[in-house]
Amino acid sequence: MRGETREAPRIQSIGRAKAILDVLAAANGRHVQLRDIAEATGLLKTTAFNLVTALADTGLVEREPQRGYRLGLHALIYGRVVERQLDVVALIRPHLVQLCAETRETVNLALPCPTDVVIVESLEGGQGLRVSSYAGTRATYHSTACGRALIAHMPPAVRRKILTLGPLAASTPKTCVSVPGIERLLGECRRTGFVSEVEENEPGAACVAAAVRDADGRPVAAVSVAGPLSRMGAKRRDEVGRLLVTRLAEVEREMAARMPGTVT
Repeated sequence: MRGETREAPRIQSIGRAKAILDVLAAANGRHVQLRDIAEATGLLKTTAFNLVTALADTGLVEREPQRGYRLGLHALIYGRVVERQLDVVALIRPHLVQLCAETRETVNLALPCPTDVVIVESLEGGQGLRVSSYAGTRATYHSTACGRALIAHMPPAVRRKILTLGPLAASTPKTCVSVPGIERLLGECRRTGFVSEVEENEPGAACVAAAVRDADGRPVAAVSVAGPLSRMGAKRRDEVGRLLVTRLAEVEREMAARMPGTVT
């Protein structure tokens, strides 16, 4: 219970800060007075002042005397990163269609987030029995093929932080929740270029993934191919993994040519 008591104020503060940012975003660049922020968010004026001041200290909000507050230029940095990610999605999409046609299995595209990954595209294969698509869902770094493909290429300090944020959850009895065990899998991913998971998230299913990296080697996306274990045995997973490495190398070349500096 003590842990919940400590955590609740943090989550509440994040929600209140987001509410303030939402009010400023709705103003479309116009300055908003503190009293109007407090009224729109339902916060006490003192609470609103403390939060908006903290946001101004980070650069997410800017303040002008007499005029009030509006979104700061630092918000533009985050917006540009998201915009570039969407550019990456548009570039990769035709390759997803090709992979889906070649493998006839479910193909997923995932983007990295601070503590997990988000599946932004999912194409179901043409097989009668297939793995469900997961577009719009979140996935873990430690137990999913997409997550592993992404985290394998992150800096060691970032990787360790993500893997030690808390106890690693097991979706099935076969989920690897050992950090040393996961690190061994990630090392193999860096060696071969792809990584697998077998029945670690869904009984009877297997998945293979590889990362798309920018010119500096940083992972910007991951693509996975998932299907029933009856069709995704060890030999087939190896074939799909090598296919992913080949296709995503094409994506990286296109990205370098068409979107230099995609991730800064």
